[in-house]
Amino acid sequence: MKQQLSLRASVCLALATLASSSALAAGFQVNEHSANGLGRAMAGQAATPENASILATNPAAIGVFEDTRVSGSVSFIDPNVDVNGSVNYALGGQVVGVADAHEDNIADTAIVPSFFYTTPIDNKISVGLGVFTTYGLRSDYSDDFDALHFADTAEVTSVTFNPAISYKVNSQLMLGFGISATYADAEINSAVSESLSPILSSALQTSVPATTSIFKLEGDDWGYGWNAGIFWQPTETTNVALSYRAETQLELSGEVSSSLTAGLNQPGSLDLNFAAITELALNQKLDQQWSVQASVTFTDWSTFEKLEANLADGSDFLIKQENFDDSWRAAIGVTYVLNDEITLRAGYAYDDGVVTVENRSLSIPDTDRHWISGGATYAFSKDTSVDVAYVFIDGRKADINKTRALNAQGTFTSTFTGTQSATAHIFSVQFNTRF
Repeated sequence: MKQQLSLRASVCLALATLASSSALAAGFQVNEHSANGLGRAMAGQAATPENASILATNPAAIGVFEDTRVSGSVSFIDPNVDVNGSVNYALGGQVVGVADAHEDNIADTAIVPSFFYTTPIDNKISVGLGVFTTYGLRSDYSDDFDALHFADTAEVTSVTFNPAISYKVNSQLMLGFGISATYADAEINSAVSESLSPILSSALQTSVPATTSIFKLEGDDWGYGWNAGIFWQPTETTNVALSYRAETQLELSGEVSSSLTAGLNQPGSLDLNFAAITELALNQKLDQQWSVQASVTFTDWSTFEKLEANLADGSDFLIKQENFDDSWRAAIGVTYVLNDEITLRAGYAYDDGVVTVENRSLSIPDTDRHWISGGATYAFSKDTSVDVAYVFIDGRKADINKTRALNAQGTFTSTFTGTQSATAHIFSVQFNTRF
């Protein structure tokens, strides 16, 4: 009885802790801004200026082009992310309830467009503009998922406008620099699950239906950053590149709301940073037909430690402690020029996940991934071509083990134990022209 009274006395404060289990990381990195790059799993992308889409990865390399280039692509991403597990509730260390919590296809399909324009000013300077995205996600659980209090909907959409300039130091070396303006919009929420509903209804002595909003934040912001690159051609058959895209800091301002905690219904903001990305790339021509590409990419995720909403009344509301790790991505690809019209590509990449078991979130299914890709270019003429690519991504099956206190004293807890598995198919097409 004493435990039940303690639960009732603290249940409203507990909702803040409960909401922290529905979290959004900084999003996952989006590579779908170049169909020709996807054809070789983005291997050697910063060192392989085939068309204007190179601007997104290495602004220095646009100096290779002696004429105006335009590229536009559309990528269709079809993920299949499944979560299988169970959720239990414990009061004073004793389990008081258990429920299955399974969900298939929690990540929605997405269409990712991009556009690039580059042109030389003179024999030393070239400029360009790219419109694309580097980060984004959406996960959405159905109303009958019995761990909605851990995750319901998490969504980040972003678009980056990136003007850039390249300076040719000499015939072998080019330097590039760009500035970026990124608009991001995000939504994060959690809700009462079917198994939690009767427990809260009993504690509050009033009906708390399933799917009742525990916490929701919607906000948007503009963030600004920069990127730079080096493009070096030590020989006629070798390209080496180093590129860097700086962290973009955003403060998403909007509204915080809750159907259960009146004090959360007020304006608020959320700091959300898109991690810095560094790529070292190589493109080596073997003969007139064959070339190989390779790259290593480092993403500085360790700067992303927590998600915390800053409320208008001056208080801070911790949504989730993230504690991301830095990540590495290694890729190797091959390009084969079949004839004047057709170029073929293939590639493989290993993409390192950013979370450990204790930090893995139901909102953001993240794990180590293998990429296998293929693609082709068809040239309609010497000025116009189309690229197509297909990528299969296979994510390693990963364990999830999350526990959250549901009252201030920590005597009432909920634990989710299970696994996640993920695969994805990417189809991309890109149109290129020059004049």
